Amino acid sequence: MKIGKITKTGSRPHNQDYADFVQINGMTCIAVADGLGAYDGSEIASETAVKSVLADFCRYVEKESDVFSGTVMNVFFRDAHEAILKAKRATKKNGCTTLSIMIADNHRFIVAHEGDTRVYFFRNNKLRFYSKDHSLARAAVDRGEISPSEIVGHKDQNKLTRVLGSDYYLQPDFKIHVGYEPSDSVLICTDGFWEHVRETEMTYALKRNQNADDALNEMEKFLLTRYTDDCDNYTAILARFNEDEVTDER
Repeated sequence: MKIGKITKTGSRPHNQDYADFVQINGMTCIAVADGLGAYDGSEIASETAVKSVLADFCRYVEKESDVFSGTVMNVFFRDAHEAILKAKRATKKNGCTTLSIMIADNHRFIVAHEGDTRVYFFRNNKLRFYSKDHSLARAAVDRGEISPSEIVGHKDQNKLTRVLGSDYYLQPDFKIHVGYEPSDSVLICTDGFWEHVRETEMTYALKRNQNADDALNEMEKFLLTRYTDDCDNYTAILARFNEDEVTDER
């Protein structure tokens, strides 16, 4: 597996996204979080959530405990939520964050998310599925009021129905995929990335670039063609299952 990462401030004064990954005992965990801009201290919430998940993952792997279940995903997300609440009490700030993760071994992977940081799965460089945003705009899609393509720019795009660090905890959605092929890829990215990179452009970049880092750079070129003076932070981690080398563009 090859992993590439990109995270940029955009035109904002600082970056409230946080993303990282760890590989241990033949297993990989990737976590991406997007701190909510409306809350002071959301950069603390996003970093806290990612670090909590990676720490939980390492503990489970070292104990040889099974992580491929919704029950474990709920434990990881609840622990992250509680860690954010603890950080809020310590810092007197009020941050909240999205969180999306992927855990993979040599024949399966599980993804889980809260918020609108998306998880995309590609096979043969074709999109097979992506996670449903927890937003009022996505709820409008489910009611048949708008199409999925109309989420970008919708007035309710950023009104999220699930986040970590709020006054109450809600369980994440999760999906287990058993068996993958050398052509498979998983992209986890914040809304500052996916709202400016079309799915056709993601698949185009994957077709042209076997290297995860190069594919992300090509996707970023599409993003920059739509760059504005109010461009959000944008972050993405791409895992390609056909490579072994890990790259990390900070």
